Parts: sequence; C-alpha cells; structure tokens
Amino acid sequence: MERSIIERLALVRAHLQAGRVDAALDAARHASIVDSAPALGATLHEFAAFHAFAAQATLLHERATRHPDDYEAALALSSALHGLGQPGDAVLWAERAHALRPHERLPREIRATALVDRGDVERGLALFAELLHDADAATAARYLVLMHYDPAATNDALFASLHAFAQTHLPRFGAPFTRSIDRNARRRLRIGWLSPRFAEGPVASFLPGVLEAFDRTRHRHLLISLQPSRDEATARFEALADEWIVLSGLDDAALLQRLRALELDVLVDLAGHSTANRIGVVAQRIAPRQVSWLDWFDTTAVPTMDAWIGDAWLTPEDSTQRYTERVVRLPSGRFCYSPPLEAPPASYAGDGAIVFASFNRLAKLNAEVVAAWASILRRVPGSRLELGARLLGDEATRDYTRERFAAHGIEPDRLGLNGQRTYAELLAAYRSVDIALDPFPFSGCTTTCDALYMGAALVARTGETFVSRQSASLLQRLGREEWIARDTADYVERAVAVAAEVESLRAVRETQRRDVVARLCDASAQARDFAAALEALIG
Repeated sequence: MERSIIERLALVRAHLQAGRVDAALDAARHASIVDSAPALGATLHEFAAFHAFAAQATLLHERATRHPDDYEAALALSSALHGLGQPGDAVLWAERAHALRPHERLPREIRATALVDRGDVERGLALFAELLHDADAATAARYLVLMHYDPAATNDALFASLHAFAQTHLPRFGAPFTRSIDRNARRRLRIGWLSPRFAEGPVASFLPGVLEAFDRTRHRHLLISLQPSRDEATARFEALADEWIVLSGLDDAALLQRLRALELDVLVDLAGHSTANRIGVVAQRIAPRQVSWLDWFDTTAVPTMDAWIGDAWLTPEDSTQRYTERVVRLPSGRFCYSPPLEAPPASYAGDGAIVFASFNRLAKLNAEVVAAWASILRRVPGSRLELGARLLGDEATRDYTRERFAAHGIEPDRLGLNGQRTYAELLAAYRSVDIALDPFPFSGCTTTCDALYMGAALVARTGETFVSRQSASLLQRLGREEWIARDTADYVERAVAVAAEVESLRAVRETQRRDVVARLCDASAQARDFAAALEALIG
C-alpha cells in the first residue's frame, strides 16, 4: 500500500480516536482511498471499530457511485443501509448488486428482508421463499423468524420448518454431556439465564420482577450475557444477578466449554431462534435440564430442550401449536410484566380527538392489517392513527407508509409517523392514545403491556398460532375479553365500538393501570410457579 494512503489512513484513525467522525469521513473520501479496494476495506474497518456506521455507509455510497460495476460495494452498501434502518435504499442497492451478479443469494436475501421490515410482508416473504431451496444455515435461520409474520402461516408449516432446521443445521459436536444434578438438600440450584439481550427490550420488560422475587435461599442465579450491551436495563440485570457473566465473541466450541464449566443445574434459554442466538451450542446440552422461555415464540425443535414455558391462555390444551418440548403451563401466566421504574401518569393528556395507535415494528403491518386500520379510520370521523417504529425515522419508509394508507383513502394528515424514541418518550406518547390497535397475525407483547399500563384500550384479533395469541392472552387475564376479536371484520367492529366509549374510558385510565399491576405484574406468584415448575422438571 502506497505511503500516501498509509498516511491518510493514519489521519482517519487519529480523527476517529479524537471523536471527530466528520473530519475522518472527509479525509477518507479522497480518491486514493475510494478508488483502491484494499485501502477502502482498511478504512471501512476503522469506521466499524468506532461504531461510525453512518459514515461507513456514506463512504460505501461514494465507492458504489464512482464504481457502478463494483458488486462488493453495492452489496456492502445495501447491507449497511439495512442495518441503519433505511430499507427503501437498501432494496435499491440490493437490486443493483443482484443485477451485477444475478446468481448470488445475498442481494436477494437483503432485498427480501428489507421489504418485510418496511411492511411489504407478502412480497418480501415470497422473494425469501425462492431462496430456501438448498439454503445455507444463515439464510434458513433468518427465515425461522420472518415466517412468523406470514398471514398464511399455519402451525403445521411453522413446525415443519423449525423441525427441518434443527435436523439439518444443528449438528452435534463436542463431548457427550454426562453430568447429573446434585440433589443435596442444602445446596442451592444453579440456574443459568442465557440471552444476547440483557438490555432495554422484551427481556427487560418481563424478567426483572420474577428474578427479584425468586427465593435466593434455594436458587443461585447466573445471568449469562452473549452480547456486551450496556444501558440502564443492563445495570439492573447485573445488580439482580448472583453472578454476572459476559461470554461474547466466542466460537461455538469455546462457548460450549465455558458454559459447561459453570456447572449449571438448569439452563433457561431466553433467545431460542431469535437474533444473535446460540441455539447451536444449547443443542449440545449445557445443563441437565434446559428450558425455553420468553424471547422466542415457538418450539425450538431442539431435542436437548426439555421444557417450554407457556400458560393456559397462550398454550391451551387443545392448541394446534406443536412443540418438541414438554409444555409447562404456569398458573400465573407465561408473561409477568415488569412496569417501568419511572413512568408518567396513565391519565389522559390528549387534545380531545380520538387517537388510535400502534408502536409495533412495521414488519407486523401486512396488507390486511393496513386495510383494517384504514377501515377503522374511515368509520371514526376525525380520528387519527399514530404509528411508532424505528424504521419510520427513514424518509423513504415514511413516504411508503403514507402511500399504503392513501391507497385506502386515508389522507396523510390523519397519520402521525414517529421514528425511534426513548422508552420514556414512547410511554409519554401513550397518554394521548385512546385505543391501541394490535397487529395480526404477529401480535404485540411488550407493546401491549405498555399500552395497557399507560391506560389505553387495546383491540386484538386472536388466532391459532402462538404469536397471534399473545395480546389476546393478556386481555383475557386482564378481564377484557370484549376487546378480543375472532376475525378481521369483528376486529374493525370492536375498534369502532370502543371508540364510541372513549370518554368513559379516558376517565378510568388510572384504574386500568391498577388492574394491570394486579393481574399482569404479580412477580411473587410467577416466581413461585416458576420455581415449582423447575423442581418438577428436576424430579
């Protein structure tokens, strides 16, 4: 590499180390960097090391524009834009990469995933389905999550895909597991809680309360973080742990060795097949008893997973959902909501207009959901719909969302489109929301609890799959069966009926919060039920 390039790379690094990202980018956009693939690669690595991903994308755009035949640049740019929450531009550059190399799989996969992420669910899933023949493990694993957004998915189809993945892509490795549980009555059981997301999100919404309520004289809790994330929720988890262990960046063999060395009695896997999971390691068996819970919404289909935590509302005895694990139904419910430590009052603070809302990810807004919500808006004159999702911070995605509703006769001024907000800002936004509209078939969970805790009514449509029953199960526990619809037409009618009662509902928002705390937040009961379930599994 030429000396001038080496010196320029050193300048880029110096700017980054000093926190001057814009200056680093200006230095990196020199032709000597952009026109040299090796120099560009080294520079991109520097930006990535300092988490300067937006600047990295800008530099890739410079390269892809100057060198329109560079497949690698177009592909890297599409991936970077997707990661930055710009699915519209990600689709365009994925299409450019696909045109350059039509037989490559990855550009088509990025395009399909970006389409689903922005709400173009049916088209994205159809494209992804074309990739599944002879798919590698990474592609097949991504589909395990995406397929749950499919309005046409059946329990049999979901089970077949999960079972096939486990059989094909989770090979055995390492030494056989032989350790048994020491049943010394005076010994505390060692329970390991494994997750890549001990941070703000679903795990933080449902684990802290029950973890705090466990009887520490009987159990020792090891929280094992698979990612080095740090925020206020992480600090709370660390304080609740008897042992806080970070095992990030390890390959499968090393992670298996480290996990087995902890000599756990029970492993509670909180990730399943969701993003950043290590299910391939869990499949080798880490503990004498292994349990799937919380941040995965289907069977793992892993033979070494002994139990799956459900409840009578989500996983009734007559459910058509299939599990390879033994289903353990907690009397207190699968989900125990941990209310935000600092939340604004639940009392109404709107401007008088009826406001519907959904703060779920856009991938849940399939064509039937948008059509139903548009029908509700047409039936309730003067009402508005507030949407909140990270990807709505992208201008192209906002335009696309407006176009989807305009196709059903909804003017743009009836939509409020909000990008990423802090959790505190999101909770405060609910004070102006009258009725939360739950998407289907992939219903909410954390968003449902947040909306109900903040005093909003919520209308949900139930179904046969686990993901389609989450909100309905919470409403059943809350005693609000009248907000649960059996089909889409019923969903629209119930939402319109709830809107007619909006004045009386605004007056009882604080009462609803107290009901949520009493019925959905009983951590002591869930800790007791969970402990009993673990004892029964151990035998």
